[in-house]
Amino acid sequence: MRHNRRRIRLLMVMDSLAVGGTETYVLSLVKAFPSLGVIPVYAGGTGVMYETFARAGCPIHRVELKAEQLLEPERQEQAKHALTQIMRSRKIDVVHIHQTPSGLFAAEAARKLGIPVVFTVHGAYYPPDQLQLMKAAGCTFVSVSLPVQAYLERQGISSQLIANGIDFDQYRSESSAALRDSLRIPDGEKVVVYASRLAWDKATVCGMLVRAARTLRLAEEMPLHVVIAGSGNQAAAIAELAEMVNLECNTPFIQLVGSQLQMRDYYNLGDLVVGTGRVALEAMACGKPVLAIGNHGYFGFVEEPVFAEAWHYYFGDHDSKERPSEQRIGEAISEIFASTDKMEAMGRQGQAWAKSNFLIRDKAHQMTQLYNSLLR
Repeated sequence: MRHNRRRIRLLMVMDSLAVGGTETYVLSLVKAFPSLGVIPVYAGGTGVMYETFARAGCPIHRVELKAEQLLEPERQEQAKHALTQIMRSRKIDVVHIHQTPSGLFAAEAARKLGIPVVFTVHGAYYPPDQLQLMKAAGCTFVSVSLPVQAYLERQGISSQLIANGIDFDQYRSESSAALRDSLRIPDGEKVVVYASRLAWDKATVCGMLVRAARTLRLAEEMPLHVVIAGSGNQAAAIAELAEMVNLECNTPFIQLVGSQLQMRDYYNLGDLVVGTGRVALEAMACGKPVLAIGNHGYFGFVEEPVFAEAWHYYFGDHDSKERPSEQRIGEAISEIFASTDKMEAMGRQGQAWAKSNFLIRDKAHQMTQLYNSLLR
């Protein structure tokens, strides 16, 4: 890349700054961009990640962009007007969107100003009609996984594949003794960490995990602990189930800790992390064995012989091998906890593989090249 090329002023647009995979990924890009000559600005709804974005030196413009706030045409016009003003005053070169319908308003505003728009598709859950609107608005599509790329292709949309990147300075192995103490987890008890939004199919999987843990605790007398990090519209139902199981087992071995900004501490607490997509990559960066189960279904352990396959399935989030079940999850936990050697090897190999394939700097570089190609 020639250094005399002028810097790119980038507008990142999202529904909100809630805690989630998309937001965490965008934050890691925002941190990696300045050294590559990209100056990021954020526009969209606010949320608990506001502080982390502000600390990363990213100017924040609040624009209400959640779907329910945009139901009235008047609010839509206000949002479009606000986004147009930001693009003009900040002299934006490229707009990068991640969600619908918020992204559509940003794309329409950018189009009127002749600004190119990149749309990263984070899963196969976007409604086809909205994707067609994005295509009509002239967006350049980026997919985060092979299944997502295939999903778009089936709808006649071509996309560039740029995987999620991980910031290995942030996600790394370290002691979790202090957190273990504060959660009062007895020594010698194995810990399973489940990290996910507690909504849709991910909440169903969480329920299966809780019931599988109950069986292991009661039938096999396995001293294990389950820590659930995340929130969502099914959180109350999961909390109720956990309370019931804790009473039945006569010990508070299932704990819900809600949404967490410092997920590294929780990954490091786990002897095993159950998750999918970005969670799987972050946990592997921390050197943890991962049991991959996602919105789409069950994948299984992410270990050396199946690394390529795990990536093809996006860890069960965008494609899967089978439906998850309480029994399947219980068997997997029993199997891994029976062999400390296997756990350590899986953690070590997973960390090495993640480092060689998902460095945030590499992904930010690919994204910068894409921006440059759109500005030529």
